[in-house]
Amino acid sequence: METPVSYEDIRKRFHVPARKGARVLVHGQPGTVTTVRGLTLRVRLDGMNWSRPYLPDELQWLPAPAPEPQGQGQGGPED
Repeated sequence: METPVSYEDIRKRFHVPARKGARVLVHGQPGTVTTVRGLTLRVRLDGMNWSRPYLPDELQWLPAPAPEPQGQGQGGPED
């Protein structure tokens, strides 16, 4: 039985910022990484209902969005 590959394994082997939810471009089309399957990453292109497998070096990695500031204007008890 084959050992499962993790996002960390993909990051180390391909030197890419692989993670679930990462935004990428595939041949110029934007999409979102959904899961790891073997040495491929499944990516759901924007507007599609399913994901397709791509090798990590086929993807152009987009910058991760900045985290939302907590407790500032969210309408919660700390405001």
